[in-house]
Amino acid sequence: MTEERSRRLAVLIALSLVDGYRLPLPALREQLEAVDYPSSLDRTRTDCAWLAEQGLLTVDGGTAFVLTERGLDVATGRARVHGLSHCRPVDTGNWPEINQ
Repeated sequence: MTEERSRRLAVLIALSLVDGYRLPLPALREQLEAVDYPSSLDRTRTDCAWLAEQGLLTVDGGTAFVLTERGLDVATGRARVHGLSHCRPVDTGNWPEINQ
């Protein structure tokens, strides 16, 4: 359960670090793998569906995921959501450069 909560938070953080807060599924999965959350495309899609149900991201045309304002608040530690690890201010220097 803890890994799932942390992986879902990592999805939000990855989206918060790109211009437009938007990534296609394969790029999002690559970012998760780069920060030690290896995952299948199906698992990443399922996590994103759960995050969308919580109003933390939206699906753009079925091909990309877009962070919502509420999702940004969670990713930056300004808000909490049951089912996600709590984020403290993030040192984004630990994240790889995100290629879209």
